Amino acid sequence: MAEQLLQEEIDKALKGITIPPRPQVLVSLGKEMAKDDPDLLQISRLIGGDVGLTAAVLKTVNSPFFGLRSKISSVAQAVSLMGMKTANQIATGLMLMNAIPGEKQSLEPFWDNAEKTANISTYLASVLPRIAKDDAYSFALFHDVGIPILMQKFPDYRKTLELAAHAPDRPVTEMEDELHATNHATLGYLLAKSWFLPATICEGILRHHDATAFDDRDSISPEARTLIAVTCLAASLNDAVTRMRKNLQWEQMGARVLKHLGLVEVEYLDLKEEVAAVMNMN
Repeated sequence: MAEQLLQEEIDKALKGITIPPRPQVLVSLGKEMAKDDPDLLQISRLIGGDVGLTAAVLKTVNSPFFGLRSKISSVAQAVSLMGMKTANQIATGLMLMNAIPGEKQSLEPFWDNAEKTANISTYLASVLPRIAKDDAYSFALFHDVGIPILMQKFPDYRKTLELAAHAPDRPVTEMEDELHATNHATLGYLLAKSWFLPATICEGILRHHDATAFDDRDSISPEARTLIAVTCLAASLNDAVTRMRKNLQWEQMGARVLKHLGLVEVEYLDLKEEVAAVMNMN
């Protein structure tokens, strides 16, 4: 697998950039999750002991994309319904949002968009075969996490994104490498590794702008390839439904994504209508 980076590549990518450390509450959650028989009540206590984590878990489980008939107000009930792994990954997502420095207001649109994409990925995992909901949610939330890190490091980074939007034949990561000597996929991978996210999520983050992931099948695990495909589809649907715009990555990889997921164009349009209907339930 091409999921490992050489130390010299890591040193180059991190030149002048600090990866935020993993918070203690995630360390505690990780220790409990690593047990042969994790304690649901202990997981619930750890999450319930933090107001922000409690709000994040309840907000997610009560989202229309989870399809519950009634609202949940108990952390223990939420963890039981969504599963300990999903609850842990939601907690990781919130801690990550809080760990990245910078003005919260300037990053709110980014995280709001990431959350919408993650919710759509969860829905897609419920209607498409052989896709784990928890990994789909977590990967979608994390896959672009290198972007806010680059925003904080380089004041002119938004111009890079604008340039990339007008270069549809080139992955944004290529332009980032040229202008900033690193890219958000590499930084996201390094952060995901340091926060002990599952190996397939780390691998997918590293390769999520690499169209060859769908061509050279020996270079990436099937699970990571599917996570890339589902998130690319979810991001495209989010842009089409909520932002009324085309998605650059979909323009570059959409045909490969549909083929990998066994979908045709008319099914993509059906999913677009379904996602729009679920979003209107908010």
